[in-house]
Amino acid sequence: MRRLLVPLLLVLSLGFSLGGCGWAGRHDEKSKPDGFLLQGYVSVAGAAAGVTGSACLAPSTVPDVYQGGTVRIADGSGHAIAAAQLSAGVLAPDGTSFDCNFAFEQRNVSGSRAAYQLSVGDRPALTFQTKDLAEGRPAVIPVTAATAAAAATASTSPS
Repeated sequence: MRRLLVPLLLVLSLGFSLGGCGWAGRHDEKSKPDGFLLQGYVSVAGAAAGVTGSACLAPSTVPDVYQGGTVRIADGSGHAIAAAQLSAGVLAPDGTSFDCNFAFEQRNVSGSRAAYQLSVGDRPALTFQTKDLAEGRPAVIPVTAATAAAAATASTSPS
């Protein structure tokens, strides 16, 4: 009886431990989850000059980038899987001008996909390789006054 009890307990404990880490219910994944912290920032060009690291706001031509705004996270095919919120803007030098950077992060992003597409506002998504993101390289989404004005025009133009 004892010989049967030990293997049974081993199998049960393995089943509970896999279920506890989220592996048991992930039928569409091909490997054990290896979640990582996806981090990055939206960098809005054309900020007013000031003290590096101080609070800033995006120019009025970029109304969809603000503290609490959304960064959409999609898989490589463009299917939305998560959304991250932008933190407050922080002034950063960029050569002879300044940018207003809005950080974001999303925890437990699956490392099993090859790439992720990130977008903010009505702008086209940018593709970032999972390997780079999982290694801690930030996903930088640049927004210039020209791309902001083009996105605003495209969203208000009649179809």
